[in-house]
Amino acid sequence: MIFFRSTTTTTTDAPSINNTVTANLGKHFIINFKPLKTELEKIQKSYPQKTYIYFSYLNSGSWVGLNERDEFAAASTLKVPLAMALMKAVEEKKLKLSDSYSLEELDLNQYFGDLYKAGADKEFTVEELLKIMLEQSDNTAFNAMFTIFRRIGIDNPLGEVYGFLGWELAPSIPEIGETPDYSKITLKTLANLFITLYDAKYVSVEYSNKLLAYLANTPFNDKIDAGVPEDVTVAHKIGTATLSETFSDCGIVYAPNRNYLLCLGSNGGDEKRAAKFMVEVSTAVYKYVINN
Repeated sequence: MIFFRSTTTTTTDAPSINNTVTANLGKHFIINFKPLKTELEKIQKSYPQKTYIYFSYLNSGSWVGLNERDEFAAASTLKVPLAMALMKAVEEKKLKLSDSYSLEELDLNQYFGDLYKAGADKEFTVEELLKIMLEQSDNTAFNAMFTIFRRIGIDNPLGEVYGFLGWELAPSIPEIGETPDYSKITLKTLANLFITLYDAKYVSVEYSNKLLAYLANTPFNDKIDAGVPEDVTVAHKIGTATLSETFSDCGIVYAPNRNYLLCLGSNGGDEKRAAKFMVEVSTAVYKYVINN
């Protein structure tokens, strides 16, 4: 498991959690983000595809949003609320991370990740599947999680998480008795998921820290990660919906004493163009936060 770098003295063993939750430390405040918003608008206009930006400076709560409430394909970003739901079930003693699970044929999915190569009947612990799902964004592990939930009598594990957040997916609110539609998401919803982990509001400090540590140990470093120095930790989750030409990346950047959340999306054009946009925005945000 990755351990987060810290530039401040802390007595907690959960350094990925908001310092104001785990210790009474001072903050580095920045209030004026108007120049940054102007710069981000300029970057956004230089790309032909539709783009989405949401930035929040976690020391003060100041934020900048551009199309942050517009919906786009959720894709693998759903793995974050699913992981949160799993940890809640563990907290409530409905299952254990050490419980064993054998992959089923219907779990296997070759479109993202390599776990499907293990084949049906291959046994893993729940925690191993959780780790693979978050670090590798593996679809087979994702499918297995839903099977695990069904076995313990939970048919809609995402519902409680989104309900806790106030259900930001307003256009997708189902009528009574209808099945919720989780195919769309907004940057604001993604941001709230990460802030809920950062502040340890949905599950404990221990479990929130564990999830963020997995999310900081992914190999997908060509978007937000590529815009910050190599020694800066980024706990993030990508979303890839190739058929709809929709790509996203959202997470917490642990800049020295100045942690911030950055969520980005792109719709229209290939992943290379989306990545270029995200790297340019990430670079601009990091420079502004560090230099002001």
